[in-house]
Amino acid sequence: MPPITLDVPTLQLVLSIVGGLLLISMVRIVFLLRTNTRLRDSTAKMERQVLVQQQEILSVRQDSNAWRGELQRMFDAFRAEFSKRLIESEQRYQDVQQRCEKPAVTPTAVEAAPPPLETKVEPVTDAPVLPVPALGVS
Repeated sequence: MPPITLDVPTLQLVLSIVGGLLLISMVRIVFLLRTNTRLRDSTAKMERQVLVQQQEILSVRQDSNAWRGELQRMFDAFRAEFSKRLIESEQRYQDVQQRCEKPAVTPTAVEAAPPPLETKVEPVTDAPVLPVPALGVS
């Protein structure tokens, strides 16, 4: 390979090639700076959007927890009310059962000792049994 001669046209050619490459690299740097600026703006917008979405998720969670708490309170109130009514119903049943057992004991005693013919036997009348009230859901 022959050595490169350092004459003026060769130096001008090398200088123009280096200058052209420098100009191309400067243009590329400018385009990269613009792209970098756009990406930073886009990143900032995305971060704001993520923050807004996280706030919305937290708000939805709080609403959901409040709703669950309200439903749990309503369920506990219904359960307490129905438990109370069940106890009252069982108490009424026990009262009716006791009333039914008392007259069953009395006729056997009456049959053992027949009443005198002159006395009138009046039927035993119990207080009427009230129906269980319908459950009112409020």
